[in-house]
Amino acid sequence: AVVSTQSTGKAGFSLQPEEEQLRVQLESIQQELNAPNLFKGRLSEMLSLIRMQSLTEPGNKSSTQMDNAVLTSIHSHLSRQQEGISHLLDIIRDDLQHLDIIKQGLTEKVAS
Repeated sequence: AVVSTQSTGKAGFSLQPEEEQLRVQLESIQQELNAPNLFKGRLSEMLSLIRMQSLTEPGNKSSTQMDNAVLTSIHSHLSRQQEGISHLLDIIRDDLQHLDIIKQGLTEKVAS
């Protein structure tokens, strides 16, 4: 009840400097949260670092050997990247063929 009275009592007044700082901080946090790719990239990087550190710890018998889960994850990621690159190359080849057709049509139009 006291909070409600205080918040309605301040209606129409400008924000105090402390309130303005808090508003700016909250907006900054909201902008960071609205960039999910940034956090996904950071999480992925941290996860990789943790995996690599666990493999190279002194108590680990074979620091140069990765476990199958890590290798499978790397293989899967690289396979998806290769498929993506292959798809992009197909698109580029198609676009180049279309550009050749357009160029040929423009050349014929200029010649006539």
